[in-house]
Amino acid sequence: MALLTLLLTCMIVPGAPGPHVWQWPLGPPVPKVLRAFSPPSVPWAPGHRGVDLAARPGWPVRAASAGRVSYAGRLAGRGVVAIDHGRLRTTYLPVRPGVRVGRQVATGTRIGVLEDSPFDCPTSCLHWGLLRDHLYLDPLSLVRPQVRLLPHWTPPAPKKEQPVQPSISREPSMSLRDATTATGGAVTGMVLAYALAFAWRRTRPRRRRRPPAGVIDLTRERRLRRTP
Repeated sequence: MALLTLLLTCMIVPGAPGPHVWQWPLGPPVPKVLRAFSPPSVPWAPGHRGVDLAARPGWPVRAASAGRVSYAGRLAGRGVVAIDHGRLRTTYLPVRPGVRVGRQVATGTRIGVLEDSPFDCPTSCLHWGLLRDHLYLDPLSLVRPQVRLLPHWTPPAPKKEQPVQPSISREPSMSLRDATTATGGAVTGMVLAYALAFAWRRTRPRRRRRPPAGVIDLTRERRLRRTP
């Protein structure tokens, strides 16, 4: 069971995307890597933009995958062959070309032979490069698939969502009915207060004011004259 789990969780990640089938440009057997890919930190800085494979002059060099020959000729005193594979492009040098520009080649097609040309290797070697547009990549990623083991784990059970309890406000609230009742009570109180004030003014004893000395009260004089 443990072996089955390991096989199910093992995923092989190819070095390059796409439907192309890739192989070593030399061999069999698989050539020895004399110098690995070491790109510079910035495009204009020195670095090793490819890999050096051990080989002998006269060995056949083959296309790493199917594509179209985009360059075949001399460049800086060395023979160079370049093949387009869609967005990817592989380069081979020093190689005496055996193909012409524009030719469609299949995987493993012989594109030339290795030249005995001075290069940066201590012995004869093939410099194999890989580009995606203008970005240099590691060519060994095409023929050395990476194996990644994924951890075997059981996903946790989903948490049950707790119902959200409505928050109870401690502040007193007044409904429409309470507001209506309060308004009606206030109006009733105001009417009762006006009625009491009116009744008090009508029933309170009125004190007659006596006119000051020297002033004749005409009302009193008329009343006296009307009395027989």
